[in-house]
Amino acid sequence: MRELNLTAEGTAQELVLAYLQENASEILADKINNGTTIVKDGKQLISKKTLKGFMKYASEEAKKLAEKGATCACIEDETVYGWSIHYFEEDSIEGTLYNEDGTEYKPIIKTPPKQNSVVANKPKEQDKQPTLFDLIDAQDEEKINEENNTQQIAEVSEILNDLNPRIQQRKEIPQFYSQYLETQKQYPQDIVVNRLGDFYEAFGESAVTLSKELNLTLTGRNVGLDERLPMVGFPYHAAEIYINKIRNNHSVVVIEQEDIKRLTQTVKANDGNTVEIETGEVISNESNPNIEIISRLLENKIKYVR
Repeated sequence: MRELNLTAEGTAQELVLAYLQENASEILADKINNGTTIVKDGKQLISKKTLKGFMKYASEEAKKLAEKGATCACIEDETVYGWSIHYFEEDSIEGTLYNEDGTEYKPIIKTPPKQNSVVANKPKEQDKQPTLFDLIDAQDEEKINEENNTQQIAEVSEILNDLNPRIQQRKEIPQFYSQYLETQKQYPQDIVVNRLGDFYEAFGESAVTLSKELNLTLTGRNVGLDERLPMVGFPYHAAEIYINKIRNNHSVVVIEQEDIKRLTQTVKANDGNTVEIETGEVISNESNPNIEIISRLLENKIKYVR
């Protein structure tokens, strides 16, 4: 067994040292004990390797063999021992460098000379008086920007209309229905009917209520909303009969174009007369039960409610 000038620290290094002492050739043993001569930075130096240096080398080699992303690597003993022979035998692998007098070599680090940077002061630009051409260019640029903005707004509007056609529909609510909504808001507890051509029509909740109480067919009308609005109607020539029936349970607000009239709910008294609840006015008796309500409306004999 050859004696090698190596110091082992720990079990792993002791095993490697035992292997080298058993298997190193005379030439390798001489390299390990005396080092090898190399030339670096124009100087002749001696490179000596240690077991500590080998363990670092073996660790790097193990990382190369490990799978990508792995945190450790399992290496056979024979592979590690083979690395030890290669590490001490390969002259291109540097160990600790010494001068010929035995002192450790310290490479001289040359620092580049510091350069004095001179920052030139940029002359301050004097305020430049705009020329006629500058003003014309500015006006042209402003006009172009305005045209571009107008075009972009039109394109966005077109895209929105394509994506949701109902947006445009909501903006086109008919005037008669807007008036109807305002009137219903003013008289939330009343039934509102609107004269449209030869019919009186009621919408929404009023329509649902009348369809149940008067056995009218509940249909629908498109008024620019997402869905058709509930609607019932009765002909103008039979309006007196229907309004009389409605007034048995509700007050009625009648829209006649620009005129809005309100007829209060009625009740039959013990003597057989029909009386308005709010005013106490007798509006009919048993001998004339179907008083001409609509005629009185058209003759403006019932007060207007604005």
